[in-house]
Amino acid sequence: MATYVKKSNILRILSIREQVLGVDVFRGFARLCDLSMISRADIYDAKKNPTGTQRDLSPKHAREAYFYVRQEEKAYWPEIFLSARDNSVWSFAPAKNENLGYLEINTDLTSQTGIWISRVDGNHRLHYADGSFDGYPAIEKVVSFSLAVDLTQEEEIKIFRDINNNQRRMNTSHLANIKMRLTDDMQLANRDPALYLANRLSKDEDSPFFDLVYYGGKKDITKFIQLNTLKSGVQYMFSQPTRLSAIEDINAQAKIVKNYFSALKRIEPLAWKEPKKYVMLRGAGLWGICFLGAEVIDRALRKGQYKVDDFVRILRSGKTWDWSNRGDFTGLSGRSGAVRIRDLVVSEFADEESVSLKDLMKEISDDS
Repeated sequence: MATYVKKSNILRILSIREQVLGVDVFRGFARLCDLSMISRADIYDAKKNPTGTQRDLSPKHAREAYFYVRQEEKAYWPEIFLSARDNSVWSFAPAKNENLGYLEINTDLTSQTGIWISRVDGNHRLHYADGSFDGYPAIEKVVSFSLAVDLTQEEEIKIFRDINNNQRRMNTSHLANIKMRLTDDMQLANRDPALYLANRLSKDEDSPFFDLVYYGGKKDITKFIQLNTLKSGVQYMFSQPTRLSAIEDINAQAKIVKNYFSALKRIEPLAWKEPKKYVMLRGAGLWGICFLGAEVIDRALRKGQYKVDDFVRILRSGKTWDWSNRGDFTGLSGRSGAVRIRDLVVSEFADEESVSLKDLMKEISDDS
């Protein structure tokens, strides 16, 4: 346990001294507020601080880190990694042997201008922890840390790069899967309705996406739609106020959305049988049919309709589109490509009560 001796302005921490992959370090445990107090981030700025090592701080990320450790009864972080840039700021008093003893940090020095101890990895975790920001009381919970000594600034920035480059990003679908496993269904429906609906599309046996969605973990070639990609598509479908988004019963929303996708499967069955040959269920194509769904569903609900046949009727009211890889939507990508797909298809729609938007625009253009 770390003890802060105010009388002598020394932070005294029981530590182990060792060399890790060629780097001399002290490892121990200390309060977050103390580690925050003795260290600073050396933020890179092309004009004001071109020798800085750290990326810019994300206040949102820092707040999330603060409230995570403050609110969770049981939480965990990997160790915070610091680097002492001046040997006068620390001393080590061996106890039982030369490697186990007390690391002492001179807080008179660390409180002065400059960076005496830099934050190589852990800036967001430490930013609000010292209690110096209004509304953010100091966090006295204990975490593990490692303090490197005798590193040059070039070596420090190299280690910062290695730490961040060597980490493999966790699959976002796997993260979404973990979130669902830790959240009750009703809580998930309230907190993250898009994820709840994406999961329903995957798990409900009457859904055209049943058993086709990848949840992370071991690869499965039969699961060709990422859970997080489908979730994003659902978010796009609900991104504008419509009659669908106004429905308060999420189970009713799930039924309507499943019926819409079932209508698409009926119109373009080969996209489901041979998804690699079609854009409909991949990337901008998948997001495009989600954006399109908001319009199609809204048109149907306007007439009190919501069944598969109703959606098929609307989808077939315009042009017959080629959804193959070399078809009408070749080259479109990302969110902007998805919006373009929606706009192209909607412009050709027509029904008993109206003309297509494309025809209407031609009429307006000709009326000059």
